[in-house]
Amino acid sequence: MAYGRNILILSIIFLVSSLAIDLITPIWPIYIETSLGASMTELGFVFSMSNAVAAAIQILSGFLSDKYGRKRIHALGTLLAVFPPLMYALATNWTDLVPWVMLSGLATGLYIPVRWSIIADVSSTKTMASAYSWTNVSWLVGATAAPFIGGIVADLFGIRFPFFLACILRFAAVPLTLLMHETRKKPKPQPADRENEKADMFNRYVLTLAMFSLINIIQGIGMGVTGPVVPIFVARTFHVDYTFIGILYAIGFGVASIIVQIPAGKLSDRFDRRKIMFITFLTSSPFFVLFAFSRNTLELILFMFAQNAILNLSWSPFQTLMMDATPRSKWGLVNGVSAATFWTGILTGNALSGILWDTWGMTTPFYASSIAIALSVLPLLLLKETKTKA
Repeated sequence: MAYGRNILILSIIFLVSSLAIDLITPIWPIYIETSLGASMTELGFVFSMSNAVAAAIQILSGFLSDKYGRKRIHALGTLLAVFPPLMYALATNWTDLVPWVMLSGLATGLYIPVRWSIIADVSSTKTMASAYSWTNVSWLVGATAAPFIGGIVADLFGIRFPFFLACILRFAAVPLTLLMHETRKKPKPQPADRENEKADMFNRYVLTLAMFSLINIIQGIGMGVTGPVVPIFVARTFHVDYTFIGILYAIGFGVASIIVQIPAGKLSDRFDRRKIMFITFLTSSPFFVLFAFSRNTLELILFMFAQNAILNLSWSPFQTLMMDATPRSKWGLVNGVSAATFWTGILTGNALSGILWDTWGMTTPFYASSIAIALSVLPLLLLKETKTKA
């Protein structure tokens, strides 16, 4: 009963948090460049600073949640996330953002690995893939509606207004974290004759985690190298307003991601999860570069939709295989390492995005993104499926 309550509350937190984050997603890079005077290289620096802090803190967050519990760390991270959007709106220069994007990274680093660990805590092996899929739907409902709302609000009331709304929504999530029950299970004492078995398990899960981390780094670079530049590329190439950019993100990311969550969970339960990831990584990669050669706004939406729908089919298989292959007592740490390595890739890609744009042209980051996503299949060759055949 308590566990079901935790999943319900966590789903609401996901929804509210994604609404807050994605209200500003379509306008954030444009705001930094046009309103605060950043160059494309400086824009990449701002993005990478936040992700650098998030990457640095997530392993510690996951470790501490395994040792002392999930609830307090989750609540602290959610509380700290309230303040940055307000300060973004009050900035007068791009350098004013630096301490606040770092605080945002700290908040993200605290709560991200804990949230994924809570879902694993309350799920059985058979239901974990579906639990991740359904919980992710809550996040993606917000990610679908919020960019569209954010774009309209920015057009009607000015580009700073969505940041104030994001602050209010962030604050609304804080009391919800206090209603949750602790989910961490205390490890049971193990007989002495299981020490060798534990050592073997440790060696196996370290190799597994290394391969998942390598996938995260490569894909993080692929996503991070285009993340800061997509709205600016679209605005400059097609001269669209904020509302269209919001629609692009709402359909191209939100709808594309949400419609594949339940099918992804079912595929993960039925088939070899490594093969699902292999196929989705390879088939999604061309659409990242095709996006840069869109001839009209309809193609922009279609190519973004395709890349995100296909790639997001891999998320549930990725997460459930990683949990299956690692000890329950280390799930917080494992999720922390996974998140940290992904954020490391993201910040590297963010830092490269402006440099590639300024040096070789605005399509270059999209080539880099496509290549990185394709290369992320290589670590899959060293992973093993953990499901037993029926």
